[in-house]
Amino acid sequence: MIITKLEKMQGSRWKVEVDGEYWNILDAEIIVQFHLKQGAAVGEETLEQALSAAEYRRARERALYLLDRKDYGSWEIERKLSQNVSPETARRVVERLEELGLINDEEYARKLARHYILQKKQGPHRAVLELRKRGIDAGLAAEAVDEVEPEEDQLVELCRRKYARKLETDEKGREKVIAALMRLGHGYYDACGAVDTVLEELDEQNEE
Repeated sequence: MIITKLEKMQGSRWKVEVDGEYWNILDAEIIVQFHLKQGAAVGEETLEQALSAAEYRRARERALYLLDRKDYGSWEIERKLSQNVSPETARRVVERLEELGLINDEEYARKLARHYILQKKQGPHRAVLELRKRGIDAGLAAEAVDEVEPEEDQLVELCRRKYARKLETDEKGREKVIAALMRLGHGYYDACGAVDTVLEELDEQNEE
């Protein structure tokens, strides 16, 4: 097979023709790496290797683009990359980025745990489930959540801020708020304690 034409395109991309027919579009880095020159003879194995290298490069650039905008875990990045490249290439890219420290599931799990517990005010059970949805290993998810110390009276403050009106105006407000807190992953007794504390505060305010 003969490379019959190399045509410069936008950016660093080149259109490659082999034996007079369109073959593929490659980045200049791949062209140089595999010594692809117009008029040169090239074997099928070399072309396959060039395609594989081009796919890897494309996946790597996509991963770096995503990571530049927000944090991701390895599972999330691999899933996104696999939409456009082979699963094998996606895994290779993720493994390389892990080696470079650009993807770190442990740090990512800790960040997520703090987000869900301290910002979203979720309980441990719900927080673990959210981490698992992001592809975090079950053991790592549980460990990351266990490391987060909720703010003092966090659950009571959540009741005051978000559910006080329901507790004050709805006859069945207590049961509904407890159920809402449990959906956030808080234990039944913790939820009851927080709700009863706020109810006592409301009663005291009404008596004044």
